Amino acid sequence: MHDMKTEHHQALPGQRIRSGTARRAGVAALSVATAVLLAACGGGGGGSSAGGTADPTAGLPDGPGCTQLDRRTFLADQFSTQYFYNDITAAVNPMPEQGLDAYFKASLFKGNETIPADRFSGYQSTEAYNQFFGEGRTLAYGLSVAGQEVQGRPDLPLWIRDVTPGSPAGLADIRRGDRVRRLNAVAAEDAIARSDFSALTPSKAGDELELEIERNGARRTVKIAANVHDVLPVRLGRVLNLPDGRKMGLVRFNSMITLAEPEIQGYFQQFRDQGITEVVFDLRYNGGGSVAVGGRIASMAAGTKANNQVYAVLRNNAQLQASNQTFRFSTNLGWQGVSRVYVLSGSRTCSASEQIVAGLRGVGIDVVLIGSTTCGKPVGFRPRDHCGLTYSLVNFDSINARGEGGYYNGFAAQCRVAEDFTKSMEDPTEPLTAAAMRHAQGLGCPPVSGPDQSPLLLRAQRGQPVVDGPEVRGVMVP
Repeated sequence: MHDMKTEHHQALPGQRIRSGTARRAGVAALSVATAVLLAACGGGGGGSSAGGTADPTAGLPDGPGCTQLDRRTFLADQFSTQYFYNDITAAVNPMPEQGLDAYFKASLFKGNETIPADRFSGYQSTEAYNQFFGEGRTLAYGLSVAGQEVQGRPDLPLWIRDVTPGSPAGLADIRRGDRVRRLNAVAAEDAIARSDFSALTPSKAGDELELEIERNGARRTVKIAANVHDVLPVRLGRVLNLPDGRKMGLVRFNSMITLAEPEIQGYFQQFRDQGITEVVFDLRYNGGGSVAVGGRIASMAAGTKANNQVYAVLRNNAQLQASNQTFRFSTNLGWQGVSRVYVLSGSRTCSASEQIVAGLRGVGIDVVLIGSTTCGKPVGFRPRDHCGLTYSLVNFDSINARGEGGYYNGFAAQCRVAEDFTKSMEDPTEPLTAAAMRHAQGLGCPPVSGPDQSPLLLRAQRGQPVVDGPEVRGVMVP
């Protein structure tokens, strides 16, 4: 883990100043520090993809110490002492009888003229959390659709955008680029019109999903059953050859967990040995993870020239400034790294993956974003378990070596490029990859294609964003 120590930094202009490989073993190292709401972390509270259940405590302990009042009292203490926004959020009395979900949502920061409302804090069952992070496994069907891209446009096709190898969907030969015609009994255009892709989120192993999909003009109906399968955070590592003889190293990974590190380091050793001059991080579906892991991955690209420089500073609320943490660049790869990094990005590029962009820019690395605007989450969690639920309240924000942070509107892409979901992401002619290769040759950005995601982001800030896959979203933990 990076060296951590207390440092004090000035707030950004316009912001308030805060005074004051063993697979399971690798993932378990993160589980102590990490909790994420697989469905609700990007959605502003609650414990389900629909924005919270009627009784999230059903089936959990309810004896002494775990009554409804005990749960609200625990939360009241967390909001008053640990919450990042505690000095600008009115306290809610836990004594009146009220549902836990309602109390949780009432306690969230509602936003002001400079900081948007908290749409990231949430909770989930500790059992589900431990399964994902403690065991490196997840309950899912293993497929995602391009629902955000067609929000409000039921006239457009609904594409499969990602399939986890070895998952039920993968074993059923469902592929990226298949067109969804029906989800269970719901036509794809109706699912788009309602922005409802909850059918993709099973509640238990054995739940069934029936899909009608179309490939090359032929339709078929597939029925798959949800199961618990391995998390595969790293999806691709390769060397891309540019026409002028230079080489680019590309790695695609969907979360910053300890499990990802050995494989990514292996790719970077190959990049070093083959003399690559440009690095591409494909983070378009990366919802974040550990600051420490993200910092070590960023360090592989930055090289030894950035060693010991600040990667990120995590700043707590005014009462907890003594617990601020500083993470520093550090790599033992034995190379100078690169001066430019390309990041393939979109609205699902969130939290600790955005922190990679900020951290590299903070030490002078030129970071070029290809795709669309990122999700806008410069804050993170120190999760707490209580009576069967794990709560992830926003506990800190993040700034880089230059004191830059507060990217609530996300990072805009320099080259705005729409995905082509009919193209494999392993194909170097896939639009985002091809745009990075073009830019690296000094040819600039291709013509702008597709809508930017910022309108979707603004809608998400006012309500529940579209949940169209099983990605871990909106995660930043120490």
